[in-house]
Amino acid sequence: MAVPDSLPTLSAGSHDASHGEACVMEYVSLLAGEEWSDRPECTHEILAHEARTTNDLLRDSDRSRLVPLIGRLFGTAEDSAEIRAHLRLAQARQVIALLEPDSRGPALVAVARAEGWIGLEGDEEDLSDALSTSALFTLPDGDLDHQHVGHHRMAARLFMFAHWSEIEAAEAYAMAALSIAHTIAASGECRADCGNAPARARRMVRGLADLIDVYDDVTGRIVREVTPDEIRELSASLG
Repeated sequence: MAVPDSLPTLSAGSHDASHGEACVMEYVSLLAGEEWSDRPECTHEILAHEARTTNDLLRDSDRSRLVPLIGRLFGTAEDSAEIRAHLRLAQARQVIALLEPDSRGPALVAVARAEGWIGLEGDEEDLSDALSTSALFTLPDGDLDHQHVGHHRMAARLFMFAHWSEIEAAEAYAMAALSIAHTIAASGECRADCGNAPARARRMVRGLADLIDVYDDVTGRIVREVTPDEIRELSASLG
């Protein structure tokens, strides 16, 4: 990884290139030689979204945890319905892992259903079915704190932000599985401290690394490992 002189400080939010600060994705655009942006073309949109969210939730003292992933976010621009479905399913499994074991059943069933759609073509009826599967799955809130419930409730509404003209059946059912997992979590079955944003963000760093692993497995991408010396050099530059 080539490290240019006068790197900006890694910080939350989006920034002007001349202000001496950058979020993790602005770093990727800088080191990739692209125009300054927190949405560089060299990174898959799902990975970039997770990276931006994690970057902004992390405390300043924790943000360097993202440094080893900067090099891995390069060259992930390949996209397809299958790739998106696998990434959404990986996100669903991450949430399922946080649930009480005896509450995971409906989400695991939804994951298996989505897996069965990978590689198959669907139609508008299938998309509608996936949406209704998600929307009709409701549970009352349990004894989690307000912020914890709010996080999972908002995450369960990811269909609201979807570009339906670009979604195929496998991805739609994968998104339904992710929504169902968050709905179960919001009902009081989540064992993690998702209401604590910094704690959640530290877990999201590991989750982002796992998502990149999934992307590499699905696409067959081979990435040169960044050496410890390169990581230390970039970390020192980030302050």
